[in-house]
Amino acid sequence: MTFRRAILAVGLLTALSASAQESDSELQLSTDVVCWYRICSAAPGMENYAMTDPNHPTEEAGDYDDALRMAIYLLPTETENHNSQWKLTAGEDGKVILTNRATGFQISNTSLSRGDHNVTCLGASGTPGFTVTSLGDNAFKLERVEDDGVNRCLALAERDGEALAYPQTGESTSIVGWKFFPIEIDTGIGTKEAGRSFIRVNAGRISVSGCSEWQLFNAEGEEMPRTVKLPTGVYVVKLPQKAVKVLMP
Repeated sequence: MTFRRAILAVGLLTALSASAQESDSELQLSTDVVCWYRICSAAPGMENYAMTDPNHPTEEAGDYDDALRMAIYLLPTETENHNSQWKLTAGEDGKVILTNRATGFQISNTSLSRGDHNVTCLGASGTPGFTVTSLGDNAFKLERVEDDGVNRCLALAERDGEALAYPQTGESTSIVGWKFFPIEIDTGIGTKEAGRSFIRVNAGRISVSGCSEWQLFNAEGEEMPRTVKLPTGVYVVKLPQKAVKVLMP
């Protein structure tokens, strides 16, 4: 894979014929418990390329207006890179807002026209967000109706590539498919041991820092060994003060 291919813009294109499917997995909206996701393309060979905000943290950003016009890129960053981690919160009318962990910037619901692409950029807080629809196989489509009345969806696009052609069907591995990998969950619980407890998901395993007294259960309520590599599914981490649902992609 060439360097030109490695840096990719997240483009937008008109959604013509995609049909919604029933959700076969779950995404967790952050409320009192905050879940940070790494959002990667579902296209073959792009599993390690994550949506990344290349800016500095909000409080250190120079010209905020310029920052808002920055495109979102797909980069092969490290799993721990906060610039490639996003939380999902509820917006208006069932929409989902995506906020970056490192910068606090959100993905805008309005794109910018750049050559053959309508490029996704960063937006101010309170943007209406996206409609999230399952495509099957733990992949999702993100779309929204923009100010011009056109419905567009986030799609994999080369920065200097040709105009995009929307796929005839909404396969999970198409350029409109995205996979959400949970990286860390802030439980919101203060502990005597470390002041805060965090649930981390990595390489098929779930671990908890800041709390030694925790249990792991599968969706059927059966207790699981804490060190075993887990198959895809929904699990429950039971902490002293609350239970947290965790998705293993």
